[in-house]
Amino acid sequence: MLKGSLLEERAHFLLTSIVDSSDDAIISKDLNGVVTSWNRSAERLFGYSAEEAIGRTVAELLIPEDRQDEEPTILARLRRGEPVDHFDTVRRRKDGTKLEISLTISPVKDAAGNIVGASKIARDITDRKRAERSNFLLSAIVDSSDDAIISKDLNGFITSWNRSAERLFGYSAEEAIGKTVAELLIPEDRQDEEPTILARLRRGERVDHFETVRRRKDGTTLDISLTISPVKDGAGNIVGASKIARDITEAKRIRRILAESEARFRQLADSMPQMVWTARPDGHVDYYNERWYEFIGSSREHFGGARWQQLIHPEDLPSTLESYEKAIRSGDPYALENRMWDERQQRWRWFVGRALPIFDADGEITKWFGTWTDIDDQKRVEDDLRRANSGLEQFAFSASHDLQEPLRSIKIYSELLEKRYTDKLDGKALEYMRHLHNGATRMEALVRDLLSYTDTLKAFDSVTITDANEALAGAVANLSSTISESGAQVTVDPLPSVMMHATHLQQLFQNLLSNAIKYRAPGRSPFVHIAAERDEREWVFAVRDNGIGIEPQYGEHIFGLFKRLHSGNQYAGTGIGLAICRRIMDQYRGRIWVDSDPGQGSVFRFAIPDR
Repeated sequence: MLKGSLLEERAHFLLTSIVDSSDDAIISKDLNGVVTSWNRSAERLFGYSAEEAIGRTVAELLIPEDRQDEEPTILARLRRGEPVDHFDTVRRRKDGTKLEISLTISPVKDAAGNIVGASKIARDITDRKRAERSNFLLSAIVDSSDDAIISKDLNGFITSWNRSAERLFGYSAEEAIGKTVAELLIPEDRQDEEPTILARLRRGERVDHFETVRRRKDGTTLDISLTISPVKDGAGNIVGASKIARDITEAKRIRRILAESEARFRQLADSMPQMVWTARPDGHVDYYNERWYEFIGSSREHFGGARWQQLIHPEDLPSTLESYEKAIRSGDPYALENRMWDERQQRWRWFVGRALPIFDADGEITKWFGTWTDIDDQKRVEDDLRRANSGLEQFAFSASHDLQEPLRSIKIYSELLEKRYTDKLDGKALEYMRHLHNGATRMEALVRDLLSYTDTLKAFDSVTITDANEALAGAVANLSSTISESGAQVTVDPLPSVMMHATHLQQLFQNLLSNAIKYRAPGRSPFVHIAAERDEREWVFAVRDNGIGIEPQYGEHIFGLFKRLHSGNQYAGTGIGLAICRRIMDQYRGRIWVDSDPGQGSVFRFAIPDR
């Protein structure tokens, strides 16, 4: 009897040792889920000692709140004698952290064969699950990549083949794996590439962005870029390679088109008389044409992106830089005039510089395109004309003032002769005296109008925004007596503000109103209507009358200096009013014209552009 007890004790001791030495947590519980045994691996795995665990239920000890429904299901299966094999789930440690485990649970029976509890083996599978998720994610990434991702061993045999490789080359993974890259993909005339690549891989070298040609299953070829990296095992030995293949057929086609376009652009730019340049979106100049290098007396080897700044006249450089930097920030085109140093002639020359942004499909600036156009000769001519005009204006002003005094004398003395010697002069002499007086009066009017004509440019440099309503009001006030005497009716629509000196705009209105009233139809009260409307980048004003009208062939003639259509005293005037209007509009780069039907009135229109 003693001998049997010793054998049972040894068997129990041996079983306990085996259980405690297991790497898996081995736990037993009764059919109510109360823990009845707890090995050392269970202590390591879950953090509870045997004393803390035994006597408590598995549900309260280990199962998270969101998995409490699992234990009743497991106990019900055990009561029916069903084992629970390799059940993957999540359990909670003593410190509150969770781990993924695999459970194998078997019913335990007593000597009579009744199920009295269960034996549970719990294995930590956290690392395995993490690896599975990682592998799954990696496989998903590899298969979702637009690039073909292939692995091969050091003999060139394919070991993996993703879905993009199937799409790119036309072979399924089953057709590709186990075959060599050389026999499957490489054209006959490129067979020397693979041995070189494999040799580099064996030395641990990467092959980066190697552009080549590969063959599809259907026999067609495509341009690809290869990036190939050595793959090592756990011991650091190179066992194969991972290859990323990207289809660059379209990219190479686009590169060829861009290269051809760039060549055409450079050929065109080099043939232009202007200096042409391009710049990056940030304004850094990256190209000059041949005219630039001819101008600076240098070659392309001495490029210097910002060198243009050194050639700008010191007085012009601040405003030039300000305009350029403002354009770069805003993306707006710019145009300006400045002086640049001509190395060949050793003097400053005037240029007009222009730059336009080039936009992509998304509205982003991809490049700036600019030119410098030589306007030095034009500037010199303008200066000469300005000096000549200035001299002419001074002469006209002086001559007009000098003429006024003798004209006044002629008028005064003719009036005195007529007044004092009327009774001593016959009718013919008196008629001559009246002709003399009228001629002097007309000459005075002509001199005044000449002064007005020469004065039209004096305020041109001080252009401001002018309210056309106020300018018209000033013209109407100046003509108030003429309007009243003629019985004229003047109506007006609301008028805009425009970029023109107030004096010039008032002159326009005054001359056109005066003409409309002067050339009125007999037996009809003058009617004048003024309106304006927007037309693209300018305001078009219309002065409409009900006067005698103008023959179509004289539409341009009437704007000439001293041009009149009517002789005699019926319509007095010097023929300068409309010439003044034309001169003003020319200075503002505007237009003036007339539409008319004889006997039906006229519409004089003038267009003032935005500046």
